Amino acid sequence: MILLHTIFENYCKHFNELDYTFFKSNARYKKNFINLSHLNQHKPIAISKLYNYIHKSSNKFLQNYSDYKFISRNFWNEFINQYWQETIFISNSNYLSESYINKLKNKNLSIYKKNDYKNFLSEFSRDLINGKIPIEFNSNINSRQKVTSSLITYNNNTYVKFIWKKGINWYIVGLYLKYLSIVKQILNPIKILNFKRIELNSLPIFAISNQYNQIIMSESADQLILQKDLWHSLYNWYNAFLVKKIYTGLLFINPKDALEYKEYIISKYLKANYSNNLKFFIGHLNFYYKLLYSSKKNTEFRLIPDLKEISDLLSKYQYYKNINFDKQQRYGNNYFQGQPIYIIKPILVKNKNTNKKDYINYFYNMPKRNAFIKCKAIFLNYDTAITAWNKFKLEHSYYKLPKKPFIHVSNLEYFLKISNDYDKDNYFVFIPSIQTYNFIKKDKQVKDMNLVKYFCINKSIYIKSLFKRIVWSLSSRQPVNW
Repeated sequence: MILLHTIFENYCKHFNELDYTFFKSNARYKKNFINLSHLNQHKPIAISKLYNYIHKSSNKFLQNYSDYKFISRNFWNEFINQYWQETIFISNSNYLSESYINKLKNKNLSIYKKNDYKNFLSEFSRDLINGKIPIEFNSNINSRQKVTSSLITYNNNTYVKFIWKKGINWYIVGLYLKYLSIVKQILNPIKILNFKRIELNSLPIFAISNQYNQIIMSESADQLILQKDLWHSLYNWYNAFLVKKIYTGLLFINPKDALEYKEYIISKYLKANYSNNLKFFIGHLNFYYKLLYSSKKNTEFRLIPDLKEISDLLSKYQYYKNINFDKQQRYGNNYFQGQPIYIIKPILVKNKNTNKKDYINYFYNMPKRNAFIKCKAIFLNYDTAITAWNKFKLEHSYYKLPKKPFIHVSNLEYFLKISNDYDKDNYFVFIPSIQTYNFIKKDKQVKDMNLVKYFCINKSIYIKSLFKRIVWSLSSRQPVNW
């Protein structure tokens, strides 16, 4: 990939418009020569990789028309590109573009001098990584395709368009977007979540903590800036207070993902002393929301979904006939938004004893305050939902229940958001996977054994020390008074 062209940096007057149609060939000529009547002599071009017939026609044009009228950027164009805004197109390298660039150099019309081009690439790469050159993606839920306004496709060739805002222009745009965000929050305030009907303690979450029981936080890569001039200092302040979160904490639904994260930290920082003191922390979902509401402005916490469950859902479960996705759920062949949850839908079945049809709803009896409350089960694993359904069938064998239940699929974050308005007459309980339950059970056993072992070791050391003192006091002529 090479940088081909920037707006205000085009030198040829004879080519056509810049957007989607770069060249227009004349169908009247069998030799695939360009129709000069369609060319606008006052518009610049970006040279890109086109089909062979366009290469041939362009080469003929370059060979036969040697009276180019090259122009160079004026002062205002250079000033705008340097300090305000620059638009850049990137495409694959090709013979035509290299030939055109060489012709510019032969005319002593090179855009950059000495190390200017290297400095340009360095600054462009740094700002692209730091997020100062945004690329916006829009998801089309119906077609399940990802579309970006930064991509331009022509004749099966793709060109990436970047709008690079520089200097104070970037901060002005950022402040304006922040202003719009604040206005939106004032006009549409976020509702306080009410979890009175949800057993949050039934959903375990996992994290990695240090020896002081503090959750491991990762620092944003935007803070690792080599140059520390005035602009970069202003950029750090801007990110810290207005735009980005500096520190990020990760919490996991699947304990295996958390263990993998722990192993990654240890392997990455083998020489660090704290890497040997990392601990596995098990909490509940209410702990996660306490972190969200009590966290500082420059910190954020992200809930990482069960990656294996998402993989199974996208590769297998979504094609099952008993699966129905929520209308608001964003998903496709290779992506799913949030942590998937499975809710068994009510069904109208026939009672074998009475020959009447009853409306059956799957409930889970939850003990609470010396009584049992019927709670609607929310499964985080498809296999667990099927296992629970099979057990429900055995307990209600007098109903003609289907082999597999009809399951409604949504995501955890969206469900909690609408929980205040969703099915107000029922209570809800989360059912984790069997693997998660076994993992927690095993982890508790290991911790209990370690606690007993620690207690025995400490007591044995104390008893051993006490015994030595007693022996020494009996064998010594002048025992120490202790």
